[in-house]
Amino acid sequence: MRPAMRAFPAFLLLGILLTPTAASAVEFRLDGYYRFQAKMFDSLSLDREDETAEGLRTYMEHKMLLQPHLRINNNVHVFVQLDVFDALKFGTNPQIQAAAGATQENGDAFDEPLPLSASVVPGDDYAESLFLRRAWAEIYTPYVDIKVGRMGSHWGMGLLANDGSCETCDWGDTVDRIQVSTSALDPVRINLAFDTRAEGFINRNDDTSSLLLSGGYLGEVHQIGAYVRWTRQPSNKFNVLHADLYGATQLGPITAELEAMILWGKATTTDIGIDDLKLLSGGGVLRVGLEINPIDAGLEVGLATGDKDPTDNEWHTMRFDRDHNVALMMFEETMPTFAIGEFADEENGNQDLSRAVSGGGVSNAFYLRPRFHVDIRDDLKAGLSAVLAFPVVPAAFGEDEPNFYGAEIDLGASYTLFEAFEVGATAGFFFPGPVYGDYRAFTFGGEITALVRF
Repeated sequence: MRPAMRAFPAFLLLGILLTPTAASAVEFRLDGYYRFQAKMFDSLSLDREDETAEGLRTYMEHKMLLQPHLRINNNVHVFVQLDVFDALKFGTNPQIQAAAGATQENGDAFDEPLPLSASVVPGDDYAESLFLRRAWAEIYTPYVDIKVGRMGSHWGMGLLANDGSCETCDWGDTVDRIQVSTSALDPVRINLAFDTRAEGFINRNDDTSSLLLSGGYLGEVHQIGAYVRWTRQPSNKFNVLHADLYGATQLGPITAELEAMILWGKATTTDIGIDDLKLLSGGGVLRVGLEINPIDAGLEVGLATGDKDPTDNEWHTMRFDRDHNVALMMFEETMPTFAIGEFADEENGNQDLSRAVSGGGVSNAFYLRPRFHVDIRDDLKAGLSAVLAFPVVPAAFGEDEPNFYGAEIDLGASYTLFEAFEVGATAGFFFPGPVYGDYRAFTFGGEITALVRF
């Protein structure tokens, strides 16, 4: 049988699925939110006496997320995600800059999905009025579901793959993917996907692609599953394997989640001049909670491996996804940050990060995060959380091997008005430890958020 004849049944089935029936009509739905944030920090330099310290930092920013959903019929749906003023600061003008791509520091580019060749980082590589981030189609059949296009990538708690769908998220992992999932076995799901992470020359074997196998028992009350992703670039013999186990359960008022992952890989050459690169790292998070109305309490314990010598060709640092947030400042804001220095200029917003110790994403850390929230009224909530963090490999911060990042206490409250409008405020107090060396001044910050959902 000719190839064209073999492909004919597949195209015929696709045509039937894409054709609206007489009893159905195309439906359009628009979801999303508008978010305004005002932020203040004093001082992320962790020093108020140094003449290069930036002092008080205040700014406002906003973002609108639009998620159009086109329902062709019961079997075929098309989804789009548009970012409007994505993390755009008040008083700045939208502009398009060339995307610089991801830097490969301490292996963090290997810990999360590799960037697409035309990808951008919100608020960093670009700041434009309207950005089409994702567009994909989903086809549902009695036996399998099919997804094709540029879509979010998510698994478990979002330590490794995080689509940034939460209303406080700023990043989100995006992939160009073809995915086939079982549907006849629900709640058991098996997903097989192929991702193109970077397209090189069409006629050369230099593309970066991934093969993903994930799934398990994914019920509403109990979940247990595995996620295995193999990423390869043949031109430099780059291979990396991510394996992730996830489980969650709810027993009355008690909830528990556990995610553990490991990364292994190697490459003969890299774009950053390191040959014979070897990767091995791991980490995980355990989260337990108790909810007895009006009280919600819980504890989160996390660990991400580190590397005592990040300059050699063996990397052991695990970095959690940047949208896995544990505090207002710790592992969220880059510290210490200075305003005057050799590396501060107009392009980076007058920020000198050359002395930074920690930044976005948990890495080389063991942390404890107890939390407590109470519903004062149906529309008014208040909460308290604390984070204590310790380096897994203290030698990464010097010969003295300091063993404490510090502690942060965050206080927050939120008020919901008219169901679709919510305002909230968070105040954070950070007490830096010896990991930050000479920069150990008490630091505080806060943010006010207004959110409109639709």
